[in-house]
Amino acid sequence: MVEYSEYIQLWKNQFLEIQEMVKKKDYQHSFEKIKELLCQVEEQLGEDKGSKFSFNHILETYYYAYIKKDVSQLSYTQVPIHAYYRMCGFILMHLDRLDEAMEAYDCGLVWNPVDLDIMFQLVELYKRKGMLEPCRKLTMETYDYCCCRRHMGRFYRNLGFYFVERKQLQLAAALYTYSTIYEPNENAERELDFIAKLPGGQLQNYTLPMLQEIIEAAGIPLGPNPNTLGITSRVGQIELDNGNYENAYDCFAMVYDLTNEEDMLAAMERARALSEGKGF
Repeated sequence: MVEYSEYIQLWKNQFLEIQEMVKKKDYQHSFEKIKELLCQVEEQLGEDKGSKFSFNHILETYYYAYIKKDVSQLSYTQVPIHAYYRMCGFILMHLDRLDEAMEAYDCGLVWNPVDLDIMFQLVELYKRKGMLEPCRKLTMETYDYCCCRRHMGRFYRNLGFYFVERKQLQLAAALYTYSTIYEPNENAERELDFIAKLPGGQLQNYTLPMLQEIIEAAGIPLGPNPNTLGITSRVGQIELDNGNYENAYDCFAMVYDLTNEEDMLAAMERARALSEGKGF
């Protein structure tokens, strides 16, 4: 009889093989492999769906509890099944099987309701399908999980896409421009060039106060959620106290990325030193 630990290692090896196939853009064969893998995993874990979670990082446990307001005792899988579904959705998008991709992403969110990568990929799928309101709704939901400059940049770009499609070009241009403050991005620059060529889309030399006035008037937040930053910082301290120095460093680094606060930099340096056995 095969031990469960052996299944876990087998699935891990299969997933690594699938990742290599995807790197080579062999989407058809990688889909066949990921489908087979998911069948195997679901056969073992199917009864746990909805009662156990598959998170990427300890931080997501706290995000889930706070943002989803779930105060129950959480249980976790030993297998990153959400990542398998995320990969399956990605492959299906490349095969232009969009409805199936949506199902895969939705399954991934059952196992990990706070997986920002799945949510961002699902937003891209909504864009391709022209599902504008689901695109806007899910983009606004991603806001609570954005805790680095890259994520904030993508948040504003996704809203920029929505407002281009809604012909609100000044707001779209402001959002794309604002996104580049967080993350310089070629896609944002291309979209700004596109907007400039549309009737009524002439760009202005926006100052930061002008950008913020336009965005705030639309009811869109001007920066990361303070609660998210607070949770992330607090989890970093908890992980530091528990001796989980790499996790602590990750949390402090995310907050520092957005705030440039000196105490976060100091906390990062302390976590790194402790992880290297150089405690201070």
